[in-house]
Amino acid sequence: MSSNKPVNIALIGAGRIGSFHAESVARRLVDATLAAVADPMAAAAEKLAASLDCPLATSDIDAVLANADIDAVIIAAPARFHAGLVEKAALAGKAVFCEKPMALTLEEADRAIAAARTAGVPLQVGFNRRWDQAFHEGKAAIEQGKIGTPQLMRSVIRDPGPYQGDPARTPLWTIFYETLIHDFDTLLWLNAGARPVEVYAIADALIRPEFRDAGHLDTAMVTIRFDNGAMAVAEASFSALYGYDIRGEVFGDKGMVTMGDVRRSSMTLFGAEGVASDTWRMDTHHFVAGYTAQLAAFVETVRSGNVSGPTGADARAALQLALAAIQSVRDKQPVRLP
Repeated sequence: MSSNKPVNIALIGAGRIGSFHAESVARRLVDATLAAVADPMAAAAEKLAASLDCPLATSDIDAVLANADIDAVIIAAPARFHAGLVEKAALAGKAVFCEKPMALTLEEADRAIAAARTAGVPLQVGFNRRWDQAFHEGKAAIEQGKIGTPQLMRSVIRDPGPYQGDPARTPLWTIFYETLIHDFDTLLWLNAGARPVEVYAIADALIRPEFRDAGHLDTAMVTIRFDNGAMAVAEASFSALYGYDIRGEVFGDKGMVTMGDVRRSSMTLFGAEGVASDTWRMDTHHFVAGYTAQLAAFVETVRSGNVSGPTGADARAALQLALAAIQSVRDKQPVRLP
């Protein structure tokens, strides 16, 4: 498309993260336009569109996909709809940015990837941690050989507490499909070229133990072995009372790199009650730059056709680890990967 023409983007899904992405398109990107907001709940679409001066709000997703003026879509609907929407958007010839997870089964992932490939449209997936400055610099240090060969790896995600969710309305295995999926992608990305060969996972309901029998798991730990010898740990909790805690670490035979910090800044208060630092409390605060950068890269992808961010194949690789972790919890034993 013309480099002078703004990229017209439609949002599908006007929930929390969708609303943030819409705001980024409308307020933070100079070469993109929020052209439509679509959500099955018309009132939600209309409210968001009005707040961002977007000209079109609708509950008719098919009409948006059929609109020739729309160049691309951001899919931020509930996870169970992602793969189907990727297929429909690709069939309509739209470039696709899909929030994680792109799919819930490998078969769904394969169909989504095939649809984008057949249609010849870019498909980028929302693994925002890759765009965070600390993780980006850590990745560069590894690629430059500064830590040597990765041996021990760690990725942590702990959501800010106290936990306010409703376990009864939370889909089963969310901690793997939607939370640790970020860490699986991060570990694969930081250990590029290596293939995971074994996964072992344990999980429990430690925050809301009364929902254990219903299958709602809120705390998990996963170990992964790679074919290059590296061993990795990914851990998650739905409730860290001290803030939003996202960190990564890669230890190699020549050194170590750490990424992420729960503290908002390097400012530390020394007072009568001790030493204290303010902490991050929301993902949209911690990763505002990363969320914006990934959409800016998507816009450039729409212009050039060259995907620079996480692809459908990357999303499938992370999903494979999530599915192996789920199987491991069910079977209470390690899972070998093909």
